[in-house]
Amino acid sequence: MQHLEEIQKFWHNAEDLGSLPEDYQSWKAAQKQDFLWNSRILKSKYDELPPLKKIDIIALFFTVLKTKMDRQSDEAPINWKKAIHAHGSVAKIKFIPTNNTSFSGLFKGADYGLLRLSVTGDPSDRGFAPGLAIKLFVDENHSENFSALVSLVGQGKNYNFFANELSNIVPIAKSLGPIITNLIFTRVTKYPTKLYLEDLGEINQYGEKESKAYYPAQIFLVPNPNIKFPENPHDFRNDLATISAGTSLYSVYGVSQEEATDKNDNRQKAKVIGHIETTSEFVSSFYGDSQLFFRHQRFRNG
Repeated sequence: MQHLEEIQKFWHNAEDLGSLPEDYQSWKAAQKQDFLWNSRILKSKYDELPPLKKIDIIALFFTVLKTKMDRQSDEAPINWKKAIHAHGSVAKIKFIPTNNTSFSGLFKGADYGLLRLSVTGDPSDRGFAPGLAIKLFVDENHSENFSALVSLVGQGKNYNFFANELSNIVPIAKSLGPIITNLIFTRVTKYPTKLYLEDLGEINQYGEKESKAYYPAQIFLVPNPNIKFPENPHDFRNDLATISAGTSLYSVYGVSQEEATDKNDNRQKAKVIGHIETTSEFVSSFYGDSQLFFRHQRFRNG
């Protein structure tokens, strides 16, 4: 482990900064996960946690958001800056499907993935607002990714990361901060509070394409009720560091395209489609905060 300044110097001087091995995309899913975990995340693990940053609205405005939607890579471009969700922790995970799931592709199971848990910004500034990003690796193809939030405004003064469910679709908020953020994201998508899941249904973890993708319109990630942390102000990353490998973090509920509506009743219709389980401890690292990249899939209306 190294101090933050040493880690930053190491990575900024690295010859392969901003680029993965040339043949990386042709690797098996397990190889990709091992490489990012062992050669990137563990090697840049923080010795001391950097302070959580406030949301940087100015930087978000100048971010090339098209990159966030279109880049098919597990690593961010050179000089990429996270204006929101700047700091978090990453763990290796697997998605274990229910036996009877009707959804296709990666919803039928993914043994190799990464989960990043973070907050939008310093909770002392705008409250505690949890979010997650998941990367599921695919043999000889690019990974598939999705993100989820509790809401655009978070959960106030409750610092328990696992206090509430998360979803790929959240209601439009009417407070000033979310309104400004939504306006910025409308430059690249008509639906800034929604992320699509189609790509995850199009291919399985072995790189086999589905003849017809069948995927949820909306998913809900329900925390394991046995995982509870204090609600009072503290650094959530220290909580995550106590979670061991083999922990079932979330039950995943999905609602089909046929059943989904815009009437905010999808949660009642959703059924369990699987579970997310850790296969490592959580690690906070310079690479996980600065270079590990999760693509957002634009939402389509129908």
